[in-house]
Amino acid sequence: MSALGIGPAVMINRLVHREGDATTPHLAKVAKLRMDLMVAADKEEARQALFKPADEVEPTLIDSGAVVDRLV
Repeated sequence: MSALGIGPAVMINRLVHREGDATTPHLAKVAKLRMDLMVAADKEEARQALFKPADEVEPTLIDSGAVVDRLV
């Protein structure tokens, strides 16, 4: 069985292009979005820690474009 999906890097590029702001360089927008993604992942882990003991909280796995879209 073959799975078709969008990787995190592709989704980040799509989101950057969707913003359409030409005043900020592309690499700067990608870096800012990646930082926003890491902050959102940390917040998700903190939210999980409210419901589970700290040693049972699993790191947020960013393995697809859907996860990027959900977090950002």
